Amino acid sequence: MRRLVVASAILATLLTLPLDMAAAAPTPSLARTDSGRATAALEFLLAAQTKTGALSDYGSLGETADFVIGAAAAGYDPATLRGCGGGTSAMSFLATASDRASTDASSTGKAILAVVAAGGDPSSFHGRNLSARLSALYDSGTGKYGDGSTFSQSFAILADVASGVAVPAAATGALAALQNPEDGAWSYGSTPVAAGQGDSNSTAMALMALNAAGFDTADTKGLAYLRTQQVDDGGFVYSTAWGSASDPDSDSLVLQALLSAGADPVATGWSKGSNNVLTALRTSQGADGGFAGVGSGETPFVTSQVPAALVGVPYAAAVHPTAGRSVPMRLCPSPSPSPSPTASPTATPTQIPAAPATPTEPPAPEPTVRSVAQATVAPTSTATATLAASSTEPVVAASIPEPTAAGVAMVAGATALPNAGPAAPGAPAPAGSGGFPAVLVYGFAALAGLAVVIGGGWLLQTRAWRR
Repeated sequence: MRRLVVASAILATLLTLPLDMAAAAPTPSLARTDSGRATAALEFLLAAQTKTGALSDYGSLGETADFVIGAAAAGYDPATLRGCGGGTSAMSFLATASDRASTDASSTGKAILAVVAAGGDPSSFHGRNLSARLSALYDSGTGKYGDGSTFSQSFAILADVASGVAVPAAATGALAALQNPEDGAWSYGSTPVAAGQGDSNSTAMALMALNAAGFDTADTKGLAYLRTQQVDDGGFVYSTAWGSASDPDSDSLVLQALLSAGADPVATGWSKGSNNVLTALRTSQGADGGFAGVGSGETPFVTSQVPAALVGVPYAAAVHPTAGRSVPMRLCPSPSPSPSPTASPTATPTQIPAAPATPTEPPAPEPTVRSVAQATVAPTSTATATLAASSTEPVVAASIPEPTAAGVAMVAGATALPNAGPAAPGAPAPAGSGGFPAVLVYGFAALAGLAVVIGGGWLLQTRAWRR
């Protein structure tokens, strides 16, 4: 009998060990609502995608590339991005758009980032060698890509990192030389500017590119400058020299730059009271998932930058989209059912003269283009950064699938894998049979197994069936 008791105790320990481990497991620090918000933003962009595959009628490569990168970062297959009407794919549009931008290092670099994020080969993309195009734009004597501006250098360096090409030391040196030595800022141009004339977008881009290339000596002054651009709502302005309101593009870029530098975007040092860059992004999202810029309504231009930032993925970081997984089409109009023809008796038609119509042609909407350069970036991170968020944050829209892993650890060019399947933001722990939490199901099974062992042992010891 003593052996039975000992064996039962050992079995009970083994059966309950997984329960103890489950109870002690840490909960994700990034709110599930943030990946849900990323999906809502992607739904907004999908509804805005045109028949040409672009996100706007004027066919910007930049924002469409951001759409592709954001979808891949959130776990969706960029090959499925064809808009509500099933037109040309975003990837096909990028192929033709890259031809028009073949002499632009910034656009070519960004196209390469999108191709790599989608799992493609930039040296053989729809019959094009984007890697060779970018290499042809590099001047080994000056270290400059194209015009040598901050965005050209940054996107070219990020493209090299993402595609596994060695970054020329002269290229990182040329980019680092554009930093103002006094306040640590970069500007958009190809020459350094005076202190106070830089901007948060260019500074965030440069820091991401340099960190991705393993050049982090500019971080101290660059991050110090970014702190001066944070306002009371926790967000970041383009530049305090020209305004005082934060905007989603600047928030997204700075968030990605902080991650690339190993900083915690929601730590006390990067917060204004209870506000931080993530709370600023959450409050600036519309009910339909879109984001608005300063002085403008919700636009694909502004929104396209945000999804990758919401899931904590800088540019050039490895992403893992699920093949065939498409962005939900919640905002797409439902097709109208065709009316069934009904038979009617033939009658002699009565000719009724039609009244002359004088239709009024509505004016074509003119796209508003922001005067500042579009900010978009993404380097690989060299340290772990945690995004802390409240679990009570409301979800933007009901029934939004959970696209990616909640916690993101940025470590030398790798990001967390996306979830194996969709789950509603803010949903309870995974459930087992009948909707019970898996931990309870396992517990009941463990207790049942223990009862069987003890009961069987007692029968063997007492031979009760022989009495």
